[in-house]
Amino acid sequence: MNVSLEFIWRTFQQNTPSDRKTLQKVSLFVDDMDWSAYTANDQIHVSARYIEGYSSDVKREFTGILYHEMSHVWQWSGNGQAPGGLIEGIADSVRLKAG
Repeated sequence: MNVSLEFIWRTFQQNTPSDRKTLQKVSLFVDDMDWSAYTANDQIHVSARYIEGYSSDVKREFTGILYHEMSHVWQWSGNGQAPGGLIEGIADSVRLKAG
């Protein structure tokens, strides 16, 4: 997660601690759920069923999910006023840029 963290900080130009959200840790959980993943504050939840059923490169998909969800942890949302499509588009863009 540290590699994705550094990449996201660079991408978002959050170069100093004052540019970033104040978080002590980010937690990752693998859960039994219907959708692939979601993030709530500093907690990332990934679906065990989704990963188990993924038929292509699982490592690449999991890494992509991690970059997308870590983006949600660190991106600002305009005090909750930014459109959902914008928030998701930014996270998708980070995932694609990460490769």
